[in-house]
Amino acid sequence: MIINLLVIGFTLIGIRSILFTNNGLEKSLQWIILAFILGYRTFEPIPGLKLHPIEIFIYASIIRIIVSGPPKYFKMPINISLLGIFFSTFFIVDCLSRYNQYVLLEFKNSIVLFMLFFIIQHIQIKKVYFIKLLKIYLFSTSIISILGILELLFPSTLAAVFGFQNEYAVLSENILFLRLKFLFWGSHLAANLIPPAFPILLLLKAEKDPLVKNTYFLTFMVIINLFAIYLSGNRISWLVFTVFLVLTIFQYRGYLIPYMKTYALLVTIAFVAYIYSQPVEGRYISTFKALTGEIDTRFDSSGGVRLARAKIAMASIASHPLGTGWGSQGWVHSDVLQISATIGIIPGVIFLFVPLFIFLRCYRCYLTAIPEQKTVFFVLCGFLIYIIISIGLNGNIFLVQCGAPLFLLLSLAYAYIDNYNKIGHSYSL
Repeated sequence: MIINLLVIGFTLIGIRSILFTNNGLEKSLQWIILAFILGYRTFEPIPGLKLHPIEIFIYASIIRIIVSGPPKYFKMPINISLLGIFFSTFFIVDCLSRYNQYVLLEFKNSIVLFMLFFIIQHIQIKKVYFIKLLKIYLFSTSIISILGILELLFPSTLAAVFGFQNEYAVLSENILFLRLKFLFWGSHLAANLIPPAFPILLLLKAEKDPLVKNTYFLTFMVIINLFAIYLSGNRISWLVFTVFLVLTIFQYRGYLIPYMKTYALLVTIAFVAYIYSQPVEGRYISTFKALTGEIDTRFDSSGGVRLARAKIAMASIASHPLGTGWGSQGWVHSDVLQISATIGIIPGVIFLFVPLFIFLRCYRCYLTAIPEQKTVFFVLCGFLIYIIISIGLNGNIFLVQCGAPLFLLLSLAYAYIDNYNKIGHSYSL
């Protein structure tokens, strides 16, 4: 299939760029972000070992670091180092005692967190470079959104191109809702990657970036990504988007971008009104009910399953506080519970507190930063809230294309904050 040939070509060009061009290490993050578009597509060099282009670019970046020996711009955080030790130790033990393909799958997708921190250690995350990466992320999510919407408009064409069939998902006995499958990506989980697009657009607007200088184009980008989230039926993405809007209305400093609060309020009203005009308002409300443990089975087809798996994981943590080993828990739908049940409650707690601690540092920077830097830190706070919600309520580790975006944003946030604290108010280049 031509799509597979394009993926192979894309991967080979990315490897060449990372290994053999000037500033290849800086370019590596760009290639990793572009690879988010590829979804489920992987290579299988040996039976049982599937590698995503994201992983291949990460390995190529590490080779570049080993060969070229670039300087480090920050020390590896202790909590990330501890997680790397826990991850690797359990993998070695599992390989010697109970190895299977799921042990390797879960470990190699989880250790991406440590590897991305290791790579970004050797890259100076300045503001201009940081914004460039975010623009590429926005491009990737917008491509995902546009192709998702095209899937709705031309399902037969996209099914022929990507080799899948479009289906309706029944959410209740009398409600039919077309839940996009994101055929090219392989799963409706593609919607998990879209929420950061909205704070990115906010930052670009604050920086007067030419990309969003036109208000109509800015609104178009908001609508495209928002409509894709809605069509996905992904309630966690709906929740994250709602939280972003509430934060913008109540926490963002209005003087930084005139009328931004009004704009956010209008988008909020329009989004909620549109949800309630469609036969899915119950599904939207069920998102918030589920947070209290109240599962509305009429609209929440997966909430009961998620809650049941969470209870199984918590029972496993109680009976095996040191964990049951990589690949032993299946898909828990919560990365925090997944790590805690798999390799023990201690690394599970560390895993949860990594983004929490970075968020607290970021929020302090937001409160004290000069106006030119406030929007950057507000956006970083938004990213970190997105990460915390995702690792708490979603299962991302089993799919590197879901976990890597979270880990990349987390490591970028840490690197930016660390560099800012070292350089101070002059940190603008």
